[in-house]
Amino acid sequence: MKALSKESKLRNVEDETEIESIGRAIGARARWRIINLLKDGKSRSLSEIVKELKDWQFQVIQNHCKILAEEGVIDMWREGGRWMVKLKKIPHVYIEEVGDKNEDE
Repeated sequence: MKALSKESKLRNVEDETEIESIGRAIGARARWRIINLLKDGKSRSLSEIVKELKDWQFQVIQNHCKILAEEGVIDMWREGGRWMVKLKKIPHVYIEEVGDKNEDE
């Protein structure tokens, strides 16, 4: 008789649409989009990012940027009364894939 077991492996996520489907990572899509905007290496103000990401309000983007700064992904500082951000490193995002594997008992 064959038993059903779970086999899992991690793989790198490179497509934003895959991030949307991960229920455990609240806000992952917003942070992913912020990172993608900053990949050019330029410093940007939060206002610029908000204009690019029309789906979210300023406060939401600011909160996600603070999370990314705490994780060491971006630098975030005040410059002339404006919040500025710059990408420090591109993180690798991994999701766990669980599949069925038949094994003999």
